[in-house]
Amino acid sequence: MDRNIEISHVSKKYKNGVTALDDVSFTVGSGVFGLLGHNGAGKTTLMKALVTILTPSSGTIRVCGRDTAAQGAEVRKRIGYLPQELVMYPSLSVFDFVNYMAGTKGIRDKTKVHEALKAVEMEEYAKRKIGQLSGGMKRRVGIAQALIGEPQILVVDEPTAGLDPEERVRFRSVLSRYARGGRTVLLSTHIVEDVHQLCEELAVLRRGKLFYAGKADGLMQRVEGKVKLLCLEDERQLAGLDRKAVVLQTTYEKDGIRVRIMDDGGNFAGAKTVTATLEDAYVYCMGGKYYA
Repeated sequence: MDRNIEISHVSKKYKNGVTALDDVSFTVGSGVFGLLGHNGAGKTTLMKALVTILTPSSGTIRVCGRDTAAQGAEVRKRIGYLPQELVMYPSLSVFDFVNYMAGTKGIRDKTKVHEALKAVEMEEYAKRKIGQLSGGMKRRVGIAQALIGEPQILVVDEPTAGLDPEERVRFRSVLSRYARGGRTVLLSTHIVEDVHQLCEELAVLRRGKLFYAGKADGLMQRVEGKVKLLCLEDERQLAGLDRKAVVLQTTYEKDGIRVRIMDDGGNFAGAKTVTATLEDAYVYCMGGKYYA
């Protein structure tokens, strides 16, 4: 497997004493790779270290064989980055903004700007002001600036958060298409459906530690046969259930309450075993629906 990204024993401790990452190690090859975790799990800190905005307290990160700490300039040439919050200038046109971002990378060829806008289906809006765009369109412009220079590694942090289903589908198509030909897209998100649709491999962070890294199917196998469906009559039966099992999902229906649980010990003999999903496995990793 091509190791486009190698993360080795990376820790990050801030001056206020908070440990955002604790001895995290995994590798990423070509294709779309998912990084899952709840808010505060350490995803954004890891992304910033990967793109050389932050320096790890210990450990190493290598991108295409280059050390992010010692060879930062070389790493940045190979990475496109869409942060969770990208500052845009509302008075600039779409073309002028992406062209400006291209200039910060030393790229002066305006045809590259047109190509990037075409890739995200924004070329027809090139003259429109940033301030006049919808949230989904702004996110597409964000991807366009990250694609400038056709980087080997594309790092995107929560790109579909807050978008409608149509825009999310569009984003998934853009990312999947870009990952062809040996390139890598690292998708950091808490939206399990995006990872399920795009990624064969993923890593899960929990409170700064690596919980799992590998095939998505491997994570689901951990919970296979343990996901059960309980049919309850009222809230009284529901009360205290989370102390006996990991509650994955609660659905209120006309004839009662249906609860998906993780039954590790076979403690619910009357419950029906159901097919596990990636979301079930993820919520289990996070410790239950209240923590995901």
